[in-house]
Amino acid sequence: MRRSAVPATEPEPVPVGHEVVPGYEVVSLLRVGHRLMTYDVFSHERFCRCIVKVLRDDRRHEERCREALMVEGRIASDLAHPHLVRAYDVIEGPRPAVVLETLTGDTLGALIEDAPLSPADVALLGCQLSSALAYLHSHEWLHLDVKPSNVVVQGGRAVLIDFSVVSRPGDGRPHAGTDGYLSPEQARGSGLSGASDVFGLGVTLGESLTGEVPYGDERRWRRGVASRKPARAFRARLARMPAPMCELITAAVDPDPASRPTMTEIRTVLTDVVGQKVRP
Repeated sequence: MRRSAVPATEPEPVPVGHEVVPGYEVVSLLRVGHRLMTYDVFSHERFCRCIVKVLRDDRRHEERCREALMVEGRIASDLAHPHLVRAYDVIEGPRPAVVLETLTGDTLGALIEDAPLSPADVALLGCQLSSALAYLHSHEWLHLDVKPSNVVVQGGRAVLIDFSVVSRPGDGRPHAGTDGYLSPEQARGSGLSGASDVFGLGVTLGESLTGEVPYGDERRWRRGVASRKPARAFRARLARMPAPMCELITAAVDPDPASRPTMTEIRTVLTDVVGQKVRP
Protein backbone atom coordinates (compact mmCIF):
# COMPACT_ATOMS: atom_id res chain seq x y z
CA MET A 1 0.00 0.00 0.00
CA ARG A 2 1.37 3.42 -0.91
CA ARG A 3 2.11 5.66 2.07
CA SER A 4 1.00 9.29 2.12
CA ALA A 5 3.78 11.85 1.74
CA VAL A 6 2.41 13.78 4.72
CA PRO A 7 1.26 11.86 7.83
CA ALA A 8 -2.33 12.48 8.91
CA THR A 9 -1.10 14.10 12.13
CA GLU A 10 0.78 16.79 10.22
CA PRO A 11 -0.76 19.86 8.56
CA GLU A 12 -1.19 19.84 4.80
CA PRO A 13 1.61 21.74 3.05
CA VAL A 14 0.99 24.71 0.81
CA PRO A 15 0.85 23.32 -2.76
CA VAL A 16 3.61 23.98 -5.26
CA GLY A 17 2.87 27.15 -7.23
CA HIS A 18 0.85 28.74 -4.41
CA GLU A 19 2.06 31.51 -2.12
CA VAL A 20 2.97 30.40 1.39
CA VAL A 21 3.05 34.09 2.38
CA PRO A 22 2.38 37.01 0.04
CA GLY A 23 5.06 37.32 -2.64
CA TYR A 24 6.68 33.93 -1.99
CA GLU A 25 5.62 31.08 -4.28
CA VAL A 26 6.28 27.51 -3.17
CA VAL A 27 8.80 25.53 -5.22
CA SER A 28 8.96 22.59 -2.81
CA LEU A 29 8.43 21.60 0.80
CA LEU A 30 11.80 21.03 2.46
CA ARG A 31 10.93 20.00 6.00
CA VAL A 32 8.07 19.52 8.43
CA GLY A 33 9.25 20.08 12.01
CA HIS A 34 7.50 20.06 15.34
CA ARG A 35 6.92 23.84 15.18
CA LEU A 36 7.79 24.94 11.67
CA MET A 37 7.38 24.10 8.02
CA THR A 38 10.27 25.04 5.74
CA TYR A 39 9.81 25.77 2.04
CA ASP A 40 11.98 26.44 -0.98
CA VAL A 41 10.25 29.43 -2.60
CA PHE A 42 10.56 31.93 -5.43
CA SER A 43 10.52 35.56 -4.33
CA HIS A 44 8.57 37.79 -6.75
CA GLU A 45 10.12 40.86 -5.10
CA ARG A 46 13.75 39.74 -5.36
CA PHE A 47 13.40 37.57 -8.49
CA CYS A 48 15.29 34.72 -6.83
CA ARG A 49 14.91 31.59 -4.75
CA CYS A 50 14.69 31.92 -0.96
CA ILE A 51 13.90 29.78 2.05
CA VAL A 52 10.74 30.46 4.08
CA LYS A 53 10.15 29.12 7.57
CA VAL A 54 6.54 29.42 8.76
CA LEU A 55 4.75 28.31 11.89
CA ARG A 56 2.67 25.20 11.44
CA ASP A 57 -1.04 26.03 11.40
CA ASP A 58 -1.62 23.91 14.48
CA ARG A 59 1.05 25.84 16.45
CA ARG A 60 0.10 29.39 15.43
CA HIS A 61 -1.88 29.95 18.60
CA GLU A 62 1.17 29.22 20.78
CA GLU A 63 2.81 32.52 21.66
CA ARG A 64 6.07 30.84 22.72
CA CYS A 65 6.48 29.25 19.27
CA ARG A 66 5.63 32.50 17.51
CA GLU A 67 8.10 34.51 19.59
CA ALA A 68 10.88 31.96 19.03
CA LEU A 69 10.45 32.29 15.26
CA MET A 70 10.43 36.09 15.46
CA VAL A 71 13.61 36.09 17.55
CA GLU A 72 15.27 33.76 15.04
CA GLY A 73 14.33 36.12 12.22
CA ARG A 74 15.48 39.25 14.02
CA ILE A 75 18.87 37.74 14.83
CA ALA A 76 19.42 36.58 11.24
CA SER A 77 18.40 39.98 9.85
CA ASP A 78 20.09 42.26 12.42
CA LEU A 79 23.40 40.46 12.95
CA ALA A 80 25.25 40.54 9.64
CA HIS A 81 28.30 38.27 9.52
CA PRO A 82 29.90 36.36 6.61
CA HIS A 83 29.53 33.04 8.45
CA LEU A 84 25.94 33.46 9.68
CA VAL A 85 22.88 32.83 7.51
CA ARG A 86 21.04 36.03 6.50
CA ALA A 87 17.34 36.78 6.79
CA TYR A 88 15.74 39.02 4.18
CA ASP A 89 12.37 39.50 5.83
CA VAL A 90 10.54 38.85 9.11
CA ILE A 91 6.77 38.60 8.65
CA GLU A 92 4.81 38.93 11.88
CA GLY A 93 1.41 37.94 10.52
CA PRO A 94 -1.18 36.85 9.84
CA ARG A 95 1.07 33.86 9.09
CA PRO A 96 4.34 34.38 11.01
CA ALA A 97 7.32 33.63 8.78
CA VAL A 98 11.02 34.29 8.26
CA VAL A 99 12.55 34.60 4.78
CA LEU A 100 16.16 33.43 4.55
CA GLU A 101 18.84 33.36 1.89
CA THR A 102 19.25 30.16 -0.11
CA LEU A 103 22.61 28.47 0.50
CA THR A 104 23.71 26.27 -2.37
CA GLY A 105 26.44 24.21 -0.71
CA ASP A 106 26.26 20.93 1.19
CA THR A 107 25.91 20.64 4.93
CA LEU A 108 29.01 19.68 6.84
CA GLY A 109 27.09 16.60 7.94
CA ALA A 110 26.72 15.48 4.33
CA LEU A 111 30.39 16.15 3.59
CA ILE A 112 31.68 14.00 6.45
CA GLU A 113 29.29 11.10 5.84
CA ASP A 114 31.73 9.44 3.44
CA ALA A 115 34.99 10.33 5.16
CA PRO A 116 36.37 12.74 7.79
CA LEU A 117 37.96 16.01 6.67
CA SER A 118 41.64 16.86 6.72
CA PRO A 119 43.07 18.73 9.74
CA ALA A 120 43.73 21.80 7.57
CA ASP A 121 40.12 21.91 6.35
CA VAL A 122 38.76 21.42 9.86
CA ALA A 123 41.05 24.13 11.21
CA LEU A 124 39.79 26.60 8.59
CA LEU A 125 36.21 25.57 9.33
CA GLY A 126 36.82 26.14 13.04
CA CYS A 127 38.31 29.59 12.43
CA GLN A 128 35.19 30.64 10.55
CA LEU A 129 32.67 29.15 12.98
CA SER A 130 34.44 30.47 16.07
CA SER A 131 34.38 33.93 14.48
CA ALA A 132 30.62 33.69 13.91
CA LEU A 133 29.97 32.40 17.42
CA ALA A 134 32.15 35.06 19.02
CA TYR A 135 30.12 37.67 17.13
CA LEU A 136 26.86 36.16 18.39
CA HIS A 137 28.22 36.10 21.93
CA SER A 138 29.27 39.76 21.71
CA HIS A 139 25.56 40.52 21.20
CA GLU A 140 24.59 38.36 24.19
CA TRP A 141 23.18 35.46 22.17
CA LEU A 142 24.03 31.76 22.38
CA HIS A 143 23.40 29.46 19.41
CA LEU A 144 23.12 26.20 21.41
CA ASP A 145 22.73 23.93 18.39
CA VAL A 146 26.15 23.86 16.74
CA LYS A 147 26.36 20.59 14.78
CA PRO A 148 27.40 19.45 11.28
CA SER A 149 23.86 19.56 9.88
CA ASN A 150 23.61 23.24 10.91
CA VAL A 151 26.73 24.23 8.97
CA VAL A 152 26.52 24.78 5.20
CA VAL A 153 29.80 24.80 3.27
CA GLN A 154 29.91 26.54 -0.08
CA GLY A 155 33.03 27.55 -1.96
CA GLY A 156 35.24 27.16 1.10
CA ARG A 157 32.96 29.31 3.27
CA ALA A 158 31.19 27.81 6.27
CA VAL A 159 27.81 29.33 7.20
CA LEU A 160 26.10 28.61 10.51
CA ILE A 161 22.33 28.26 10.17
CA ASP A 162 19.25 27.63 12.34
CA PHE A 163 18.73 29.92 15.34
CA SER A 164 15.66 28.01 16.49
CA VAL A 165 16.94 27.31 20.02
CA VAL A 166 18.98 30.49 20.45
CA SER A 167 18.99 31.84 24.00
CA ARG A 168 20.43 34.46 26.28
CA PRO A 169 23.09 33.36 28.79
CA GLY A 170 21.76 32.00 32.08
CA ASP A 171 19.18 29.30 32.66
CA GLY A 172 17.11 27.83 29.83
CA ARG A 173 14.93 24.95 28.74
CA PRO A 174 16.50 21.61 29.69
CA HIS A 175 17.77 19.54 26.78
CA ALA A 176 17.27 22.32 24.21
CA GLY A 177 19.48 21.38 21.27
CA THR A 178 20.45 18.08 19.66
CA ASP A 179 21.46 14.78 21.24
CA GLY A 180 25.15 14.12 20.73
CA TYR A 181 26.09 17.83 20.79
CA LEU A 182 24.65 19.02 24.10
CA SER A 183 26.92 20.27 26.85
CA PRO A 184 26.08 19.03 30.35
CA GLU A 185 24.71 22.45 31.29
CA GLN A 186 22.41 22.41 28.25
CA ALA A 187 21.10 18.99 29.21
CA ARG A 188 20.29 20.38 32.66
CA GLY A 189 19.09 23.77 31.39
CA SER A 190 21.21 25.79 33.83
CA GLY A 191 24.34 27.94 33.66
CA LEU A 192 24.30 28.46 29.89
CA SER A 193 27.19 30.57 28.60
CA GLY A 194 29.52 31.01 25.67
CA ALA A 195 31.26 27.87 26.91
CA SER A 196 28.13 25.92 25.93
CA ASP A 197 28.72 26.83 22.28
CA VAL A 198 32.42 26.01 22.70
CA PHE A 199 31.32 22.48 23.61
CA GLY A 200 29.09 22.17 20.53
CA LEU A 201 31.86 23.55 18.32
CA GLY A 202 34.35 21.12 19.85
CA VAL A 203 32.05 18.16 19.18
CA THR A 204 31.48 19.35 15.60
CA LEU A 205 35.19 19.80 14.87
CA GLY A 206 36.02 16.52 16.55
CA GLU A 207 33.41 14.65 14.52
CA SER A 208 34.65 16.31 11.34
CA LEU A 209 38.14 14.95 12.06
CA THR A 210 37.29 11.50 13.41
CA GLY A 211 33.79 10.58 12.26
CA GLU A 212 32.89 10.05 15.94
CA VAL A 213 31.10 12.10 18.61
CA PRO A 214 32.76 12.14 22.05
CA TYR A 215 29.80 11.31 24.26
CA GLY A 216 26.60 9.31 23.90
CA ASP A 217 23.32 9.61 25.75
CA GLU A 218 22.92 13.14 27.15
CA ARG A 219 20.29 11.94 29.61
CA ARG A 220 23.25 10.70 31.65
CA TRP A 221 24.40 14.31 32.13
CA ARG A 222 21.17 15.08 33.96
CA ARG A 223 21.43 11.95 36.11
CA GLY A 224 25.01 12.81 37.02
CA VAL A 225 26.39 9.49 35.79
CA ALA A 226 27.98 10.54 32.50
CA SER A 227 31.62 9.70 31.78
CA ARG A 228 34.15 12.42 32.52
CA LYS A 229 36.13 11.40 29.43
CA PRO A 230 35.10 11.04 25.76
CA ALA A 231 34.52 7.56 24.35
CA ARG A 232 37.60 5.46 23.64
CA ALA A 233 37.06 5.38 19.86
CA PHE A 234 36.84 9.17 19.73
CA ARG A 235 39.99 9.61 21.81
CA ALA A 236 41.93 7.07 19.77
CA ARG A 237 41.12 8.69 16.43
CA LEU A 238 41.63 12.22 17.74
CA ALA A 239 45.09 11.26 19.05
CA ARG A 240 46.24 10.71 15.46
CA MET A 241 45.62 14.36 14.62
CA PRO A 242 48.08 17.27 15.02
CA ALA A 243 48.78 17.74 18.73
CA PRO A 244 47.48 21.35 18.96
CA MET A 245 44.11 20.32 17.47
CA CYS A 246 43.89 17.21 19.63
CA GLU A 247 44.55 19.21 22.80
CA LEU A 248 42.18 22.01 21.78
CA ILE A 249 39.23 19.75 20.96
CA THR A 250 39.77 17.64 24.07
CA ALA A 251 39.60 20.81 26.17
CA ALA A 252 36.56 22.14 24.24
CA VAL A 253 34.50 19.03 25.05
CA ASP A 254 35.43 18.98 28.73
CA PRO A 255 32.26 18.51 30.84
CA ASP A 256 33.37 21.42 33.05
CA PRO A 257 32.59 24.76 31.34
CA ALA A 258 35.41 26.48 33.26
CA SER A 259 37.95 24.11 31.66
CA ARG A 260 36.97 24.89 28.08
CA PRO A 261 38.91 27.40 25.94
CA THR A 262 37.42 30.70 24.84
CA MET A 263 36.46 31.38 21.24
CA THR A 264 39.50 33.66 20.94
CA GLU A 265 41.79 30.87 22.16
CA ILE A 266 40.20 28.45 19.71
CA ARG A 267 40.72 30.85 16.82
CA THR A 268 44.34 31.50 17.82
CA VAL A 269 45.25 27.81 17.87
CA LEU A 270 43.42 27.01 14.64
CA THR A 271 44.87 30.03 12.85
CA ASP A 272 48.35 28.66 13.57
CA VAL A 273 47.29 25.29 12.13
CA VAL A 274 45.87 26.87 8.99
CA GLY A 275 48.94 29.09 8.61
CA GLN A 276 46.97 32.28 8.01
CA LYS A 277 46.16 35.39 9.97
CA VAL A 278 42.62 35.76 11.27
CA ARG A 279 41.77 39.01 12.97
CA PRO A 280 40.50 38.60 16.57
